Amino acid sequence: MAFVDLPVKKKYSIKTTDKETLKKWFRLLVTGRMLDDRAPNYLKQAVGWSYHAPFAGHDGIQLAIGQVFDRTTDHLYPYYRDMMTAVSAGLTAEEIILNGISKDTDVAGGGRHMSNHFAKPGWNIHNVSSCTGNHTLHASGTGRAFRKYGQTGVVISSQGESSVSEGYVYEAINGASNEELPVIFVFQDNGYGISVPKADQTANRKVANNFTGFKNLRIIHCNGKDVFDSMNAMNEAREWAIENSMPVIVQANCVRIHSHSNSDRHELYRDDYELNYVSEYDPLAKYRRLLLRYKRFTENELVELEALAKDDVKAAHKVAMAAPILRPGQFMILL
Repeated sequence: MAFVDLPVKKKYSIKTTDKETLKKWFRLLVTGRMLDDRAPNYLKQAVGWSYHAPFAGHDGIQLAIGQVFDRTTDHLYPYYRDMMTAVSAGLTAEEIILNGISKDTDVAGGGRHMSNHFAKPGWNIHNVSSCTGNHTLHASGTGRAFRKYGQTGVVISSQGESSVSEGYVYEAINGASNEELPVIFVFQDNGYGISVPKADQTANRKVANNFTGFKNLRIIHCNGKDVFDSMNAMNEAREWAIENSMPVIVQANCVRIHSHSNSDRHELYRDDYELNYVSEYDPLAKYRRLLLRYKRFTENELVELEALAKDDVKAAHKVAMAAPILRPGQFMILL
């Protein structure tokens, strides 16, 4: 049977979450957004970052993916928009920039992979193919290895909703369902493919509902713009997948604040009303307002945390710019 929309345990909220955790999340969110906003400047200056897909609007779900990921037991397959996921999972600002500007000390692939392909193999954060959605197969394969060798933990695969139309995504989810594998498939749904509305990709408004007939599969819907709803959904997904050794889809409703990537001009197909609407639903701005509204932090405290994050990113930029460049014929062994 399919397990759809079972109740999600509410562990986190603005009122009950301890202040240190709220502080950590805020600093991670600010650091990630500063890196996201800074990335296009490297391209403009011909320094690097030839490909950049901004994550702004996906902040809640990506923070949650990184926070529930345990690198000692789990495996993570992020996609090209998962910068905040990588930061939340533990990659430093320096490591993100080294990847973007393709330096030899890049932990993802020694600068030899396309920018915005975030990984740290030593932490089980894996490099994925540029063929969108292809890594779902690798995630299911890793889930099969978990089952074969009795590994405790989960495999997390993350992607946008339009890539779910790819055939290998259905193959991966079917395999995980059939073999009862502990894989979490996260669909970050911002309503668009590269420049194609979601309606051109799938008949269901919620793409996860394409899989409601799959046996041994649970589907969880959450607000990917909200930190707390996303954290509760991802925690529930991880606990349920481990306890039942079955796959879960987490459908996260997001917004895409900017263009699909640096090669896309979204103002050509999105009107001012829509662009204003998505800006109003900025997850970082919402989280900041909540911290103030519920008096968990003062304005001065948040400004201080923002300044610390800014200093971190500036320092990371200096180190990354001075890092060694690639040398022809040189190969890197990732440990």
